Amino acid sequence: MLTLLLAESELELIPQKLTGHPSVVAAAKRTGKKASDMLLDASLHHSALNNFPDGQRRGRPDMVHFFLVTCLESILNKHGGLRVMIHTRNDELITVNPETRIPRGYSRFAGLIEQLFKNGAVPKEEPLMQIEKGVTAERALARALADTTIAFSPKAKQTRLADLFSKMATEEGFADKNVCCVIGGFPSGDFHSSVDSLCDKSISIHPDMLTIWTVAAEIVVNYENAVFV
Repeated sequence: MLTLLLAESELELIPQKLTGHPSVVAAAKRTGKKASDMLLDASLHHSALNNFPDGQRRGRPDMVHFFLVTCLESILNKHGGLRVMIHTRNDELITVNPETRIPRGYSRFAGLIEQLFKNGAVPKEEPLMQIEKGVTAERALARALADTTIAFSPKAKQTRLADLFSKMATEEGFADKNVCCVIGGFPSGDFHSSVDSLCDKSISIHPDMLTIWTVAAEIVVNYENAVFV
């Protein structure tokens, strides 16, 4: 089993301190929503984030959207070999049923996540996604119950994923073990928490910065090739 933990993802509702900003007020008026019930989105609220703490990396629900579509549409997920967990900057943990069909369109995805933040689960009757508050990145990692944990960081030593997973696959019982890969859910910078230092190893897979969905795709495909050869 492969678990992908997206840690410190920039997924949050608009903070109370920003609800009165003109760009936020305008967006709320256009959508007919209460500002505090809307997702913070840098593409819509960039001027509000200019002088806000960590403003350069906040408000990126689009990254989570691409990540989830990439993971849940993968062959590995269709084979039942993938689990996805989303940790947010505000220490919430979102668990995702592997059978969840993520909307392709961003606006529908944003509406779904706004419902998730409001109701705690979507859909209410038979939840496919649930959110829990007060879960740090470190606790989220522990929840993965992994036999091996790997953090992905551009500052770490470059490693070929094919070689890493192929070597791990030679270990007895590897197919029955749970490997957790931790990816930072932010556009730039590094982890604010110590989650990466708690992992068994930290690696980089390319000299350039990669999008989180590219990293996820590389992990999933290389893991699948190692396990199902």
